[in-house]
Amino acid sequence: MDKNQGYSILKAVQTEAPGLYKYYSTQRPVDIGTFPKPPHNAPDEIVNYDQRIPVEGGAFLAWGHLTYTRPLTERQTADYELRPAPDNPDRPRPIAQQMKEAAKLAGADRGDPVHKKKAPAREER
Repeated sequence: MDKNQGYSILKAVQTEAPGLYKYYSTQRPVDIGTFPKPPHNAPDEIVNYDQRIPVEGGAFLAWGHLTYTRPLTERQTADYELRPAPDNPDRPRPIAQQMKEAAKLAGADRGDPVHKKKAPAREER
């Protein structure tokens, strides 16, 4: 406990630099021949975990991850059984996030509620 000075680590979150593409190795540890090396797009980082661990909030298990400066093709990810991180720049945003952003924009576009007509409620008619 001395090295943490009474603090405990609840969750370790690893984020990548903007613009990098992260791919998880879900079937095996990352090793020679287990990841693509396209011309002019070698991996920037290769990380092996000690064991297969839950990643992306427990969405799936992985043995490690790789980061690239450019995206891999779907064929490359399929051939090497890699799984792209959901927050990669080329991936579509989750629908929940899109809806939240749309709701914010719609709320901002509604204008002044003072000019609404004051019609009686349906049950009062």
